[in-house]
Amino acid sequence: MGAELAAAITGVVALGVLFTALIVLYSPILPAASWARVAGVSITCAIPGVVAWLVLGPVMSAELPRIMMPSLALLGGICCFLVTLVTRSAGSPVVSSLLFSAIWAAGVFVPTAVRTFEPFGESTPFGLSPVDHGGALPMSVAVGAGMLAVFVVERKSLIRGARHHTPLPLGIFALLCVVVSWIVWLMCAEFVIDEVAALIIVNGAVSAVAGAVGWIAVQLITHGQVSLRSLAGGLVSGLIAVTAGAPLFTPVSAAVAGLVAGAIACSFTVRRGSPLGNQLRFLVNTHLLGGGIGVISLGILATGSGFLFTGQTTIFQQQLLSVVATASYSFAISSGFWWLISVGGRRLGMWRRSTANEILVEQ
Repeated sequence: MGAELAAAITGVVALGVLFTALIVLYSPILPAASWARVAGVSITCAIPGVVAWLVLGPVMSAELPRIMMPSLALLGGICCFLVTLVTRSAGSPVVSSLLFSAIWAAGVFVPTAVRTFEPFGESTPFGLSPVDHGGALPMSVAVGAGMLAVFVVERKSLIRGARHHTPLPLGIFALLCVVVSWIVWLMCAEFVIDEVAALIIVNGAVSAVAGAVGWIAVQLITHGQVSLRSLAGGLVSGLIAVTAGAPLFTPVSAAVAGLVAGAIACSFTVRRGSPLGNQLRFLVNTHLLGGGIGVISLGILATGSGFLFTGQTTIFQQQLLSVVATASYSFAISSGFWWLISVGGRRLGMWRRSTANEILVEQ
């Protein structure tokens, strides 16, 4: 019990550091504002995820150990912060982003997290039992699909203009904190620190570095130049790719998953044209593509159970269908409710978007 409690506490601390670092790392995507406002709105948008899990989680997940609840509540807050980044980048009022966060938390995060962390419980839908160690389905696939939904709805009303400025040293420090805290969370996601912890650390580091290599290689080949954002995109893609299977990969298979995730995410992200559009595609692709590739790759590369080890496609099919079901469900819920909140709200005169810098974004 002592080891479980220590792992749970460490996991909460790691997720808290991760949340703080992500606020700093992703702040350039947001309209210019003071750090106090950026942090305040970010925390506000995260609160529904925490509340939704604490209220609905115990009801929907009778078989989940209660020691997991604080970490999963904080994970819900991070997911809600992430999924509202595109709404905030589009200049939407805080109230509309907060309402979307609450609906998404209750309607998407909680059922997806229950399915992920209690895969063999009675609540498992469609007969799917995905393997997902660190929560890639709710944190990456569902979040990425939700971002994409908002991006599609808002494609003609995204704003450019002044973005929030983050000093380069602070951005580098935040990126390092993201990498370290993410790996620590993966180590603690078993809620016991044992001999597998060393493998998880190695796999997390290897996949992150491989993701950076894949992203930078593709960007150098296609554009001949890279930036700090290239490094950030690659590292985050690699971390997301290893999230589902950190204890189930070998270092070689973790490197393969990270390399593929970084390369594919870059190829769909880096385009000539709108800088803001690139930043928003960065968000969507690193999470949706990185998470999807990571979850699916378990069906092929998982030690002892993947296709390469057994020749069986059962796990691969389960992983693939879980990604498709999660992404489709999150996209449908997110696009429908965001259209009602944003477009419907403006038509009813409930609120107006700031139009000072509003222009079309090239698709």
